[in-house]
Amino acid sequence: TLKIATGLAVDNNRSNDTVTAVVTVLPSGVVNTQTTICRNNVNLVIPDNSTVSDNMVVNIANSFNIVDVNVRIDTIIHTWDADLSISLIKGATNVNIISGVGGSGDNFIGTVLNDSAATPIASGTAPFTGSFIPSSPLAPFVGQAVNGTWTLSISDGATGDTGLLKAWCLQITYQTVVGGIQTIEIPNYFSLAQNYPNPFNPNTSIKYSVPTPSNVVLKIYDVLGKEVVTLVNEVKQPGFHTVDFNASELASGIYFYRIDAGEFTSVKRMVLVK
Repeated sequence: TLKIATGLAVDNNRSNDTVTAVVTVLPSGVVNTQTTICRNNVNLVIPDNSTVSDNMVVNIANSFNIVDVNVRIDTIIHTWDADLSISLIKGATNVNIISGVGGSGDNFIGTVLNDSAATPIASGTAPFTGSFIPSSPLAPFVGQAVNGTWTLSISDGATGDTGLLKAWCLQITYQTVVGGIQTIEIPNYFSLAQNYPNPFNPNTSIKYSVPTPSNVVLKIYDVLGKEVVTLVNEVKQPGFHTVDFNASELASGIYFYRIDAGEFTSVKRMVLVK
């Protein structure tokens, strides 16, 4: 690996700053690539004493074996979490990622299942926002092909409390073949860009940069300062990142989004017009 580091200009003008490029020379032509694929606005009802499922079809060109996979439950609304058993399925591989946790607590909001997390999901509390070790490891998916149908299966094992799956994502690191050299731009500083488009209805994108591995929290608030949704709550690697926000369930108005990463904090305004 050849790392070329360029310095910041000695002034307050960010427009003339430069970035660090990490050039990895790969004789074999194989590199690891990370992607996040989401199913938004699923709105799948979870009835009592039933099992329901939602499918995600992945088709990434030039992709090969899986190196790592995480699952993000963006939103499950349910008033008794311990009723639920949640599994990720691909082909013959079936991994129970959440099983009987949370007692009578409500909901799963921004819940990331990651084998490398520090806290087991069984030790967390509702709504389980953050990263947790799943009930069973996701490691059986490593080495499999990326492409195909991934299924999130949810079983409700009791009566009295129904639920709703709103959105979920897969964060997959996989092998791909390149021409032999991969160049990755690494920013010199944290930043939060203005969302685009703005005003928007109902979709918009938010870009931010991370110069060092950092735990990033990105949340949306209404004009009263009430938290609306958590878009990001996990460790991010250095680079330029983008998160998509769907506000189809929100009313028109002014909202604010805030990022906290290390010692960096920034807040910006967005306008939803329906």
